[in-house]
Order: sequence, then C-alpha cells, then structure tokens
Amino acid sequence: MAFPVKWYASQMQGAPSLGDASAGALTALLKAVLVTGFGTLTLTSLVWDATEGAAKATIAGGHAYLKDSVIEVSGASPAAYNGEHRVKKVSSTEVWFELDGGNPGSAGSGTMSMKVAPLGWTLTHESGDGMVAIYRPTNVSESGNVSLRIDNTAFSGWTGAANAHLAKVLVVEDVVDINTFTTVTEGRWPATGRYSDKRWDLIGDPQLFYFMPAYAAANYQFMYHFGYIKSLRPGDRYHAVFNSYPSLLATDVSRNWSIGGGANNSSYGNNWPLFDSVDSYLARPFHQLFGTTTFWRKGLFGRFGTGMNVPNGPDNGFYLSADPVMVMETNSHLRGYLPGLICPFSSPLDWHRKNFAGLPALPAKTVRFILLGYSQSQNPASQVCLVGFDLTGPWR
Repeated sequence: MAFPVKWYASQMQGAPSLGDASAGALTALLKAVLVTGFGTLTLTSLVWDATEGAAKATIAGGHAYLKDSVIEVSGASPAAYNGEHRVKKVSSTEVWFELDGGNPGSAGSGTMSMKVAPLGWTLTHESGDGMVAIYRPTNVSESGNVSLRIDNTAFSGWTGAANAHLAKVLVVEDVVDINTFTTVTEGRWPATGRYSDKRWDLIGDPQLFYFMPAYAAANYQFMYHFGYIKSLRPGDRYHAVFNSYPSLLATDVSRNWSIGGGANNSSYGNNWPLFDSVDSYLARPFHQLFGTTTFWRKGLFGRFGTGMNVPNGPDNGFYLSADPVMVMETNSHLRGYLPGLICPFSSPLDWHRKNFAGLPALPAKTVRFILLGYSQSQNPASQVCLVGFDLTGPWR
C-alpha cells in the first residue's frame, strides 16, 4: 500500500533535534524527514501475529516508533515484510504493522532493520557540509517549477541581539547548482529550538509539507510551510505556497526569543491560523507572469479552533469542518485549496499532539490535532488554537 501522507514528531524513534544554538540543525532535520528517513534499528525477530492480523517486529533493546506512523522495513526474507507499512500497535519492545498481502508464510530472517519512512521528496543540491540544501517534490510533473532552498549556515546575521537563530529560506527556480538560481522570494525560518522544549511536528504529502517547530521562551509551536496547493487553474506551474518568520533580522529586539508569553518584545510568532490574514506567498499570480503574490486563507470563523463550545450543549458534540481551506490570492481570486487541513471549531487543550481515528464526521480518517500560536506577539500569553491534519489521505 502506498502512503502519500506521512507525519513526523520530535518524540519518534531517532528523531532529529533542532538543538539550541548550532548551525545546520534545520537542514539535517529536513533531510532526515523529507529524503532519508531516520531512527534505524535492527530487528531481533519478525513474525506474523495471527491474533492481531499483522506482522510483529521485536526490538529487544526497546524503541520509540509510534502508532499510526509509517515505517520502512528492509533486509527481511520473505520480501513481503519489506517496504513501507502503517504501524498498527506498539509496546515498549514490539511493533505491529499491517501487510497488504497478509501472512507471508514464515517468520522473517536476514539482517532486518526498521526506520521511520521518509516523505519522499528530492534533495537536488547540497553543500559539502550539508548546511545549504535545495528540496523539491520528486514528481515535478504533478507540482511545478519552483524549489525550496535552505541556508542553515552561521551566516552573518543568523543570530543577534534578539537571541534568535534564523535560516535563510528562499523559493527558487531555474536552479543550475547550489549557488546558481533565480530567487522567487526570500524569508526566514526558525533554525533552532532555543529556549523551548524543542518539540516539532511535520505533516505532508509528496507535494506539500507543514512544519511546526516550537522555539523561544513562550514555547509555542508555529506554522511554516512550503509546497503546492490544489490549484483550480489548468496547467498551473506556480501554485507553490510559502510563509516565513515575521522579520529577516535576528537583531530585531521586539522579537526577543528569551522573553516568554505575557511580556512585551515577544513578537516572534506568526498569524498563520487566522483566516483573512495576508501573511503568505504564492510563487506567481494565477496568470503565471513574473512576481510573487500574497494570499490569505478563508474559513467559517475567524481562525482555526474557535466558534463553538466543546461540548456543544444541545448534543454534547465536538464540531469540525473537513471542507477545503480556500486560498484567496490578491484581488479576491480563488486560486485553489490548502490540502490536508481539518478545521476544528474549538480548542480542547488536552487534544494537543494526539491522533484520533474514526471521528463521526471522518469515519475513514485518522486526524492529528496540534495547538499552534496564532499571533506574532505573545502578549497576552496562551494565544494558541487547535489545527487538525488528515493523516490518512490522499490529499489530492
């Protein structure tokens, strides 16, 4: 079975860390998630568990693979055990995963290993030290003409008086090599998790990913994304979307990472969960002529995670919308939709970073909810809301 949608979290087996103050952590994380996979362990045994109707891998030394994630097995015989599989169940030393063909007929043998499967993007160019990299969707015929370039070196200005650590993030086209390209737009992404607990989540498909790192003393996660929307325009080659940190400068003291929530000079977040907030970019307008254009998201209430009580009094229900989130470009043109998003109408705090299967409105889906900051300023504190993601797919 193909798994076009995959999710990743900082508590997974062998997950890379954004670290505290070292250059190169962001590019290492993105390479591991998008391209190579991570968290490889050797399997002690691999058998078919008839009671569970699934394969069971034992890792005697323990593991941190997670239920609902996609793992990749290699080196096993019979070969039916190999490949990418959805994790059905875990214990401290065992992982059960589904096999399309059922029982392979015998226990696995060989030098068998397991890792968290990569999202399946392509690393087209990389510097010798790995700190500068260019990524794009693997199937460019289904996406478009632009790529994502990350400069995660300790360049002059990557950190400064605001105690921030930023990476240069460029949307590029006409790429010849790591240093020869045409810049479409430029921004910054947080390059470390300094002052936070360094948790992160990334959810994506072969054409778009949502990256949600925690950083700075308020310890909230914020949304950063790159990739291609579901466009309404036939033959669209420039429907790539991108958002960035609110400043190019790590010296902007109004965005001091060392300051927590509820205090001034804490404007290091972003407004992404707000509908009608013009804070993101499309690679080109719908007519495909040169020049980026801004867009805003459109939804039912003012933002994700608001609008109704939970539970709803009359029926004790929890309400959400699985309708597509509209992408409205400049002059109110509907360009298309942001795939994979679920919009809850309330924000139960203890649903943060939890997966739910079989919700009444989405019986065939598994949904992950994450609390994201929705304001540049963290004063007042706790300006967070719940955003949902379809982990099952397909998104297109």
